[in-house]
Amino acid sequence: MSDTLRASPQSLQRAEEDSLRTFLASLAPFDDLDLAAVSDALKKIKQKPAARGARGQATTSKKPASTNESLVAKYVKELQDAQTPESVSSLLKRMKSDKQVKVADIKAIANRFRGFEAKFGSKKDALDAIEARALTDIRAQNRSDRIREIF
Repeated sequence: MSDTLRASPQSLQRAEEDSLRTFLASLAPFDDLDLAAVSDALKKIKQKPAARGARGQATTSKKPASTNESLVAKYVKELQDAQTPESVSSLLKRMKSDKQVKVADIKAIANRFRGFEAKFGSKKDALDAIEARALTDIRAQNRSDRIREIF
C-alpha cells in the first residue's frame, strides 16, 4: 500500500508541470516556450528577507497598545447605564478629559460597548461610534417604552 502512495521526483515534477499548463491554458493560449519562461521565473522567486532595523536586527510588527481593563469595564458599564442623550454627552466629555484614558482604551471601550471588533483610524472615530451606538440604544429603548405604555 505504501508503494502506491510514493511518487518519484520526476512524476511529481511532471504533475506540477501539468497543473501549471492547465492553469495557464485556462487564462490564455501559451506555447511551450512561454510556459518554460513562466516556469523558470516562478522557480527564481525567493522569499523576501525580513526587514532590518537601524542596528541590523530584524524588526517586528507593532504590538497592540495595552489597555486598562478596569477603566474600560467602568466606562462600558456607565455607557450601558446611560438613559439620556445628555448623560451620554457628559460621559463622552469626561472620557475625553480623563488623562488615564488612552486612545487604545477608547478603541477598546468602543468595541466592547458596540459588541463587535472594528478598527478605528482615530480617537475621534471611536468616540463617534460610541455616541452613535449609545443614541441608537436610547432611541430603541424609548420606542419600546412607548409601545409598552400603549399595550
